[in-house]
Amino acid sequence: MTTTKDFGLNGIDELRFAVEDLDSAERFAADWGLTRIEGADTLRFRALDGSGVEFVRTDTSDPRCTPVGDASGLVEMTWGVDFPENLEALRAELATDREAVIDDEGVLRSHDDLGFRLAFRVTRRSDVDYDVTRYNAPRRPARIDERAPRYDRAQPYEISHLAIGVDDAWQAAQFYLDRLGFRVSDRYADRGIFARCSAEGNHHNVFFMNAKQPGTRFNHLAWKVRDVHEVILGGQAFDAKGWLTFAGPGRHLVSSACFWYFLTPFGGSWEYAADEDIVTEEWQPQDFAAEAHIFSQWTFGLEKSDGTLKGPISASRAAGPDPVAEGQFAG
Repeated sequence: MTTTKDFGLNGIDELRFAVEDLDSAERFAADWGLTRIEGADTLRFRALDGSGVEFVRTDTSDPRCTPVGDASGLVEMTWGVDFPENLEALRAELATDREAVIDDEGVLRSHDDLGFRLAFRVTRRSDVDYDVTRYNAPRRPARIDERAPRYDRAQPYEISHLAIGVDDAWQAAQFYLDRLGFRVSDRYADRGIFARCSAEGNHHNVFFMNAKQPGTRFNHLAWKVRDVHEVILGGQAFDAKGWLTFAGPGRHLVSSACFWYFLTPFGGSWEYAADEDIVTEEWQPQDFAAEAHIFSQWTFGLEKSDGTLKGPISASRAAGPDPVAEGQFAG
């Protein structure tokens, strides 16, 4: 059973990764278009709205630096809440069966059922003004006497969502649905759960997916950019720096987002994403068959046979198995 609990959650503020190669992680994040936070006690990068990532060196003797599932990977999720009183309500809920402590900085710290560390704080993200892209549809122009925007590189606006590979997506999602009040937005039948942390907002903030490789581990992180042009131009600029495409560019069927995924040097992939569905309590979740062609409405690098889309692949993976059909990632 899901709950109607509302703890004022409003999105991901920060994610901590423990990595074996800090230099590669630093170069990847800088090339991605994030801004390094100078003077921080650890390696931190931010998107335009203030959401971001922290990198620490893997140290299995320290739980704060121990990734889940691999030698490099995700350690901790920090979720933003609306008000300080939300933190006390969350603490009371979590303390019924696990450690939940609000530290001297006003951050609630606990853990989920998958082994990831959790933190909650009054959000430090903020709205940043920018020019919204306008399009000229036939006989319905919205951009008059003005050229379309041009991008030399991507500058991610905010974290969109996190994807986690698990053995049983429905079981993995229960803690977030029952204890933290997440809502199901859509489902891959027997394969994945798209869930959002609030009644209104991004189509999903976290995606739990049954992965081919057993165990729990980071799968991908999506960063929202302004439009599909920034997805493409940002991806081209990133590709030119030598980083490898995992899938894309393309557009998802579930969530509608335009995408381009790149492999990271610390496991999984990062995704440029734009124009995803924004939903409210009126949204009706659907069950989608977990078939490769459901992954995208369109994309480049598709294998085709008998008219069925077999899933987006990069040139480096062309000889290998289909990552979507085998449950390595989606969404």
